[in-house]
Amino acid sequence: MSPAAYLGLLLACLFGCLFLGFPMAFTLGISSVIVALIYGGPRMLGYTASQVYSGMLSLPLVALPLFIFIACLLERSGIAEELYNALRQWLAPLPGSLAIATVLVCTIVAAISGVATAGVVTMGLIALPLMLRRGYHKDIILAPIMAGGALGILIPPSVVFILYGMMTRTSIGRLFAGGLVPGIILSLGYMIYIGVRCYFQPNLGPPVPPEERVSLKEKIALSKGIIAPFVLIFLILGTIFLGIAATMEAAAVGAAGAMVCVAIKGKLSWKLLTEACYRTFVVSCMVMWIIFGAKMFASVFITVGTARLIEQTLMGLAISPIGLVLIMQFSYILLGCITEEVTMIALTVPIYAPILTALGFDPVWFGVLFLVNLQMGYLTPPFGYCLFYMKGVAPPEISTVDLYHSIWPFLVIQFCVLMLVLFFPQLALWLPDQVFGLK
Repeated sequence: MSPAAYLGLLLACLFGCLFLGFPMAFTLGISSVIVALIYGGPRMLGYTASQVYSGMLSLPLVALPLFIFIACLLERSGIAEELYNALRQWLAPLPGSLAIATVLVCTIVAAISGVATAGVVTMGLIALPLMLRRGYHKDIILAPIMAGGALGILIPPSVVFILYGMMTRTSIGRLFAGGLVPGIILSLGYMIYIGVRCYFQPNLGPPVPPEERVSLKEKIALSKGIIAPFVLIFLILGTIFLGIAATMEAAAVGAAGAMVCVAIKGKLSWKLLTEACYRTFVVSCMVMWIIFGAKMFASVFITVGTARLIEQTLMGLAISPIGLVLIMQFSYILLGCITEEVTMIALTVPIYAPILTALGFDPVWFGVLFLVNLQMGYLTPPFGYCLFYMKGVAPPEISTVDLYHSIWPFLVIQFCVLMLVLFFPQLALWLPDQVFGLK
């Protein structure tokens, strides 16, 4: 069989299993096994198993459950709630202040947890009911929580950066540094949009009435809630950027610091630890199984020649190198509507990585582009994770249509930042070069 025939068979198996309702991890694994058996017989099964085993030995995977554990502690500890109470009082005079404070808290939560779930679920439970009571419009309530939560994908310590770095053999520290500036630009873009829109349409997000604002002394007292999150950010990102710890060590220090912060708040209990560990176990297992399936799929994808076929086809197109990168980005926009990040990495990295290397593009820059793009996937129907998380915590009067309607302006902001990073690579590469030196 030709590589084109194997490509057709792989895609037929992949979408056939998805149509039958198989979980993504088993869909990737089944597709790989069927094509491997046809290509090389039973001996190929040993090869695919060895690829899974090599993936299990990857050291960056050690950090993954630790960051998930930090996110689980954060959801249940009340740290985010204290932070939100402090920020919404400091920002009280601004139009849309509650929504702006929501984005700001989501940004800080992203810099602690590294996952989108923590920001969406936590602020969905804390900020959403309060904004509904204040008469905020649904568009100004829902989208900031979902888009702010999605920053956890991009802002370090992003779990997806760990997976991307592991599969592309790229420095995770440089990836973390590369995602910080675009993440801050996105966060500022969201807050500016909310502030400007609410300034011209005050009924969408009115400021807190003067009689409900607290004194300067009370604001300072509330500010103690800001201390714990910034201590955790330093323990995780500060130790990495200062060269004190590697990613895995920083994750362990961050997990220990999170437990200490929760203990200082008087919230640390056996029940809390049990719930956090159980949720970490469930989420980590789900991610690990998808990674194993992705490793099998990628190894078969390369072995049967399909990756080389697509690479040659793309390289043969009469377009500029930046045009090729644009095609890759639009492929991610489409894939983000129907699948999740690990599958996207498994399907595209074996094809795109050799092309990017041949064209001389920095893998850190492309990784940042991928994660900015992935945020759009988390917010676009029908497979937007943040839409699912938000629907899970929203009250019954919030419909799925409300979620879809609210998110479009924020998708436009994300697309604009994607284009900025695409045409101005130093937005992603300046900080890694400053912190870790030129490559």
